[in-house]
Order: sequence, then structure tokens, then C-alpha cells
Amino acid sequence: MNFFRHALLFTLLFSLSSATLARELRIGTTLWPGYEPLYVAEHIDAFEQDTRIINYPSTSEVLRAFKNKALEAAALTLDEVASLVEQNIPVSVILVCDISDGADVIMAHPSIKNMQGLKGKRIAVESTAVGAYVLSRALEVHDISLTEVELVNAENSDHFTAYKNNKADAVVTYEPVRTRLLKAGANEVFNSKEIPGEVVDVLVVHNDYLKSHQKSILDMTSAWFKALDFMQNKSQAAYAFIASRHKINSDEVAASFDGLKLPSLIENHQLLSGQRPPLQGTLDKLAQLMKQGGILVSDINTDGVISADFLPAK
Repeated sequence: MNFFRHALLFTLLFSLSSATLARELRIGTTLWPGYEPLYVAEHIDAFEQDTRIINYPSTSEVLRAFKNKALEAAALTLDEVASLVEQNIPVSVILVCDISDGADVIMAHPSIKNMQGLKGKRIAVESTAVGAYVLSRALEVHDISLTEVELVNAENSDHFTAYKNNKADAVVTYEPVRTRLLKAGANEVFNSKEIPGEVVDVLVVHNDYLKSHQKSILDMTSAWFKALDFMQNKSQAAYAFIASRHKINSDEVAASFDGLKLPSLIENHQLLSGQRPPLQGTLDKLAQLMKQGGILVSDINTDGVISADFLPAK
């Protein structure tokens, strides 16, 4: 009798262990052109492992789900990675999705012609995400104090409504909201070209999942680069698919990538490799700026956060 009990217990434990090891890879994103290769990969059946991509209305919600372990991986900005490190959440950056070169913007009412025109105005911003960083750097670059503007907390999904309903005079945002605001007559008074190399989007994975599900992670990065190839070689089909998701036309999709650089596989290896990877230097510099701006409260140790181990071979 004891033999059968032990055998049953062993079978149950083995089944639970197998189920845990086999759990799907859930990746959280927001609606942003730089994350579209994940959805293109899904569209062209590039994933071989059990992978699910979950779109959230805001970066704040992605961060919340990731920190609560409702996600194994997330597409985040590098400043958000710095915040996770400060909170002692063990994560690894395994891929650079994109580098913003004009795609993150501050859009303002037509009467506001430049950054100086924002003094005394209401600015809608997603305060817990990259928007807070972009705004703090924009104000710093243009020598405007935070006390000279009025902040309106609004998640990205509410940015257009906040502007149209006159709840804000300006919005810190990105595509596809930028295109909608341009059509509504808004002026672009700042973009990430003024802070080159500081707004970087990456794929981040919890370290415990990374150790136990290496095959799934390698499959994800491989699928990413298959999608990049598809976007380059069959751009018309790719843009049509992305347009259907963003509710804009294909020409507008193409334009939305103008302010973005999507690093190739070779460039990813260059950014993530070495005893001190170049991206780690960017992260450290970013952390210093964030501390100076009060976004971080302490110094962080970024050793071991950047990894090229899960990229396909060059």
C-alpha cells in the first residue's frame, strides 16, 4: 500500500514539475512600432515554442504585470529596467528592440510653438514610465523647471482623449498617438533626437525563468530576427499587417519607423556582448541622469543585467 502511495506521490510531483517547466512564455508589450516584430513573428508563425504576446494599454500596466510575475518577459525602455534593478528584481536584458531617434515626442496645442511655450501649461504624461524620463530630460535640456509646468497623470491610451477634451495643453507620447495628434493639428515641440541614445527599448526576462526555459528564450529571439527579415524583404505585407493593428494606413506605418532604429542581429551582439557591454554603459549613464532628476533614489549595480547569451549565433 505504501509503495502505491509513494508511486502516486512521485507521479503527482513529476507532473507538477513538468507543468511548471513547460509553462508558456508570456511577453507583455504596449502598442509601439518598435515592438511590432513580436506580433509580425506571431503573424508569420515564427515561434516554435509556446509563446503568447499580451498587449497592454500602458507601460505602467506592463510593469505591474511583470513585477507581479504575470509575465515572464516584457518589452520595456531602458530607464524602466533601471527602476527594476533599483527595486532588486532579478532581470536580464537579452535583446535590443529599438533605439528612439525622434519617435518619443512632446506634442502641444497649435498655439504653443516651442518648449518655452510650455511654461505654465498642463502636460499629460504617464508618470511611472518612459514619459516621465522624456519629460524630465526635455525640461532639463531647455532649462525649464518642473515647477513651471503642471503635470496631468494620463496613461498612453488616454493621451489623445486628454488632448482633444482640453484636459491638457501638451502630451508626452509616441506612435501611433503622435500621428493622430498631428492630424488633429498639434505641434511637435520636442523629440528624442535631442537626447540621442537615451531612449532604448529592450526585451527583459525574469532570471528564474531564464535559467529554466532557455529553449523558449532562444526561440523568442530567433523569431524576432525572422520577423525583422520579413519586414525588410516583404515590407508591404508587413506594413499592411501593422497598419491593421495600429488603425492607421501603411504609409503612416512606414513613417512611424522613421524615428526608430531597429538593431540587426550583428548590432545586437555588439551592444550586448563583452565583459562590459556597450549597453551597460548606456544603462549606467541613464541611471545617473535618473538619479540627478529624482527618478531614482539610489545608485544601482548593473553588473550581469546585460546578456548576449540568448541571441542567435551571428
